Amino acid sequence: MVKALVGFALASVLFAHCASAKEPKADVEILELVQMFPGHWDNSAQVQAEVANGVKPHEALVLDIVPIEAIMLGDNVFYVQESIAGEPNRVLGQKVVMFGVVKGKIVQTDFALNEPNRWRNGQNNPDLFKGLLTQDVHSIKGCSLRWKRAESGNFEGSNEARTCHNRVVGMGVAAIQLKAELGPTEYATSEQAVDKSGHAINAPQGDPFYRFRRLSRDAD
Repeated sequence: MVKALVGFALASVLFAHCASAKEPKADVEILELVQMFPGHWDNSAQVQAEVANGVKPHEALVLDIVPIEAIMLGDNVFYVQESIAGEPNRVLGQKVVMFGVVKGKIVQTDFALNEPNRWRNGQNNPDLFKGLLTQDVHSIKGCSLRWKRAESGNFEGSNEARTCHNRVVGMGVAAIQLKAELGPTEYATSEQAVDKSGHAINAPQGDPFYRFRRLSRDAD
């Protein structure tokens, strides 16, 4: 873990040193963001703290995120697989994520896989995605996240809820607010249905974020 933190710190210094007055800020910061994003993440520390404090706990989850070569999509592409902590065969979600710079902003675009089973456990064999074609995925339109540097030095991402819609149990189709936070050792995500004013609908009590920490794969 110490070596990883030193690596991230060194990368940050190098990226800052290499930036020039002519080089757009987002073009530099995206390099740091995509170094932080991949990893083996879980939220067990969050769940344990919630149980200890008598708070309804979040579901215990694991995220496996690996960089992939998907030249038909572009650069800075990743495979993301979500599963139940301690039960890797219970896969809850799979997607492909791409980062790029659009109009001076870091933008995350998510792609759903048309045949998820074909790519299942792809984090264990990233070369599998060298055969990924544009017809194998479809973008989740209107739900792109725009990332920026926060005052803490980490990154924060959010979408435009008015353009992002999904079906919600008991509500039909609703606008969805997506938020994310990313640092060297922590990654947090939040997804909430919101009304026209941007206020959360039927928001659960407590922290709306799933808060993941970076682990070694041997920690499972």
